[in-house]
Amino acid sequence: MNKTIKVYLACTGVGIINRGVETFARECFYGLQSTEGLQIELFKGAGEEKPDEHRLWNLPRNGKLAPFLGKFIRRNSYVVEQLSSFLPFVSHIKKGKPDIILYSDSNLGFQLYWWRKQIGVPYRLLFSNGGPCNPPFTRTDYVQQVAPFYRELALKAGEPPSKHFLVPYGINVPNGDPLLTYEERENIKQQLGLPSDRPIVLSVGWISATHKRMDYVVDEVAALPEPRPYLVMLGYMDANSPPIIDLASQKLGKDGFTARSVPYEEVAKYYQAADIFVLGSLKEGFGRVYLEAMIHGLPCIVNDHPVMRYVLAEQGTFSDLSKSGAMSQALADLLERSQSVEDRIQRREFVRRSFSWQSLAPSYLQMFTDCLAHHTNASA
Repeated sequence: MNKTIKVYLACTGVGIINRGVETFARECFYGLQSTEGLQIELFKGAGEEKPDEHRLWNLPRNGKLAPFLGKFIRRNSYVVEQLSSFLPFVSHIKKGKPDIILYSDSNLGFQLYWWRKQIGVPYRLLFSNGGPCNPPFTRTDYVQQVAPFYRELALKAGEPPSKHFLVPYGINVPNGDPLLTYEERENIKQQLGLPSDRPIVLSVGWISATHKRMDYVVDEVAALPEPRPYLVMLGYMDANSPPIIDLASQKLGKDGFTARSVPYEEVAKYYQAADIFVLGSLKEGFGRVYLEAMIHGLPCIVNDHPVMRYVLAEQGTFSDLSKSGAMSQALADLLERSQSVEDRIQRREFVRRSFSWQSLAPSYLQMFTDCLAHHTNASA
């Protein structure tokens, strides 16, 4: 009888912030919980303690102390959050003796690598590279590459192929189809305070000009002729967000957009209310939001990049979003075409086949098995 593999999944941001890596950690835990031959436990930064779901003490990045201490060590508050959780996590490791630690927070992983001999538990470190980080990967045992593009980069840099597993992010796909009646969608729009007299364009991500390029999204929607679609920007908001909101107010009018940060559990309603999903980023580590949008049947306008091609395949609308006017033209083309029921259903089924936990669980279990089978310096 094969030994059950014990995996500790650590992500301090779970319960604190909702980015792709936090959403992945939460869903990975729930998605793999019932996998035979696997015992997985989640270690998060905030939230309720539940069976196999533990809250690690930490100094949260969005608190007052983490940014203050970060100035002294010349690092940001996110790094302080990770470092502060290290010793509390060590106590769990010594007690539970996991076989594998799966993580996305690189600074926490560095500590687990440097202090492994002193901790006294020969765990294997598996870095989930959804950020992504670039090679070399010298301070971890294995790397989960979630898209072929980044695995190929690592191999071209001389990384050993046996160290890098290509296993994409999984996602929970609801049963049935994504179709709602007209009345159901109108009720959702009313609940969310969204207009019912024009199409809804949704963009989900950090509301800033960097990476997610929400300023570009605003400009492109503003370039459409009136009556233009209503823009919803949903995501993390910080000091970078007010300039985006000011730009949207200036170009779209206060009644032409919404910018909000909402709890993870409420995001699905915005997908249900939307007609088109867009993202202005020119590259992504993976882009779980694309899967979320397709689960709800939405067409996605994205930059033409190998990672986006891998995630969306034939379901995406690809354009060179580094160019002004590219997104607005794609939006205009989609708005002219009525979206068929079959297209909406097909998008969800594509995600179910390719990225559901039910489809990917065997790949994750094989990755964990291979981590233990291969020789590493874990006991060094």
